[in-house]
Amino acid sequence: MKELLPKISFVFLLLIVASLPTFWSLTPLFIALFSISTLAHGFVNNKFCITNKAIVITGISFFLIHLISVFYSEHRDVAWFDIEVKLSLLIFPIMFSVSNKYIDKYRNIVLVVFSASVVIANIYLLIVGMYNAEIIDIWNMDRNVVWRFSSSNLSKYIHPSYLSMYNLFVVVYMVQIIFTSSYKLRLWLILPISFLMVLIVLLQAKAGFLAVGVIVLYIVVLLFIKIKNRLIRYALPLVILFATTYAASQNYRMQIMFSSVVEIIKTGDSKTSSTGVRFEIWKVTTSIIGDNFIFGVGAGDIKPELNKKYAENPEFLEEATDHHLNVHNQYLETWLGEGFIGFGLLMALFIYGIKVALKNKDHLLAMFIIIIMVNFFPEAMLNSLNGVVFFSLFYYFLTLNPARKI
Repeated sequence: MKELLPKISFVFLLLIVASLPTFWSLTPLFIALFSISTLAHGFVNNKFCITNKAIVITGISFFLIHLISVFYSEHRDVAWFDIEVKLSLLIFPIMFSVSNKYIDKYRNIVLVVFSASVVIANIYLLIVGMYNAEIIDIWNMDRNVVWRFSSSNLSKYIHPSYLSMYNLFVVVYMVQIIFTSSYKLRLWLILPISFLMVLIVLLQAKAGFLAVGVIVLYIVVLLFIKIKNRLIRYALPLVILFATTYAASQNYRMQIMFSSVVEIIKTGDSKTSSTGVRFEIWKVTTSIIGDNFIFGVGAGDIKPELNKKYAENPEFLEEATDHHLNVHNQYLETWLGEGFIGFGLLMALFIYGIKVALKNKDHLLAMFIIIIMVNFFPEAMLNSLNGVVFFSLFYYFLTLNPARKI
């Protein structure tokens, strides 16, 4: 039985990563079973082993500050629901502090299972999306036809921003494999990488596009450092940068976002686009933060406080009022809810993660943190299971189970 417990724990971990992009309604069940089997393994086999105390303590503290904020929230029912959603922030730093030889040995299997699940989910969504859009001739489609199976029309059961984030993480994992694998495997990986990049474009998520841009810069720098041939060393990064810039300039969503930013800078008018609405929400949020700087308003009072401010500015915040929008920025949302203390703990997690990545020369961890940090800017990713489980699971998996140096 002692030998069976770590195996069972590992299997449930695989089920978590497999279900997250596919049958995410089952993910909480698998998390519970993973937690029970891991704790049993830890106690029975005496396998509790904290590899990075700073990360574990900071992570648990980040959850506890959310828990404490429940008690100074006026809307405690909302606050307790928020705590329920964020339980993964407490579970995974504890679970990955239990030494498991199967997780250590088969680390890549976890990543491969997640990657395969993401690819399968994208294939399914694309087929269903094209069928629902009644696509007949895939070679002759205008923008209006493509829109019928893109964005939320494509990603029906998961927000496009989250799926884009999953896709990009799988892409960077495959890119890392390309740097260390045989020539034949590199050729095979080009196909799923290209497919997932096309899906990121179809998903039309702003956070996804921004993250792709930053990751491309990271990979370009990495190529420049690793490639020995002087001609290729300079030519390949330039080709990648040119191709990415051109693709972004031709993307309709990026054109609208860029035009919106220019309009806001020039005229101050931010009413006419979703980017502008975010800008107004952020201004409102910072004004509330100013009155609740240290401790925030509490986990349950974020939406009520925002709605009060929305009502005071109906001309600029009509869409935010109608849809009761959240902050659409995880940094500001954390500061608003849990104050500077919560914000500081969140930033500390990123800093510690970057330190681990630098120490171990772990490019996957570094790119994961980049993806998360960029996605946290235009979205409040920790408000849903799809975001908080992805962040907490892979953050602690990658930092507390470090990879070999490459």
